[in-house]
Amino acid sequence: MFSFFLKKNFCDIWDNLFHTIIVNLLNVVVFAVAGFICIMSAYIPGGEVSLNVFSFLALLISSVLISIFTFAEGENALKIANFDSPKLSILFKNIVPCLKDGVLFGIFVAFVICIAFTSIPYYLRLGSVLGVFMMSIVFWIILITILSLQWFLPIRSIMHNNFLKCLKKCYIIFMDNVFFTIGVGLVNLVNLCVMIFSLGILNGPATMTITTTDALRLRLYKYDWYEVNPDLTKEQRADVPWKELLEKDRHILGPRGWKSFIFPWKE
Repeated sequence: MFSFFLKKNFCDIWDNLFHTIIVNLLNVVVFAVAGFICIMSAYIPGGEVSLNVFSFLALLISSVLISIFTFAEGENALKIANFDSPKLSILFKNIVPCLKDGVLFGIFVAFVICIAFTSIPYYLRLGSVLGVFMMSIVFWIILITILSLQWFLPIRSIMHNNFLKCLKKCYIIFMDNVFFTIGVGLVNLVNLCVMIFSLGILNGPATMTITTTDALRLRLYKYDWYEVNPDLTKEQRADVPWKELLEKDRHILGPRGWKSFIFPWKE
């Protein structure tokens, strides 16, 4: 299943490369604004307490801005995952409807970042066994949260749940698909590296959104199969017939040899 996900994800990104580059360039502008806000917060006069407060507020505003703009691209990512064509007009049309969830998600992410950068160094400075133990607990909670939050946007796009339901389902999907979630996380880590080296042009939030949406859309076939077969035993539920479940998607995607990516007119 994972190999097909990698193939489909690559094809979806390649086939919509022009769209993703445009959206990633728009994201570069959003990131630049967010970076400017964070940098300016360091020059606000005042003591250490004032600096910490304004730094957190800058992080909060930046996180909210990035979240809203990323969420607005969610519908396009779903259209791409469904073998449909994205439209830039959909991105701009969805900015206002994404405000509520974007703000809530941005606040949540900002608090996670704040906890990570305050608690981990604090426990590390204790220099004791208890400090190391507490640091490891915080580290694993934050890592699980980061991996789980990959599913938030595709859950929202596919299931149209509210913020709390999306957040709850993020952790449920992670717990039920730990290795798959880690695999998708590694793919997004590669996307992040390419984003850094390409200055956000080739890869970016738009690319990662397609990746996670593709992954969840395919993974949900398992739960559709569970629903159709409610009397399966635990052993039977573990043996998911991915070949049958992915047959339609394989047929739509086609064989897609390397020539089709470089010389599509020769296919």
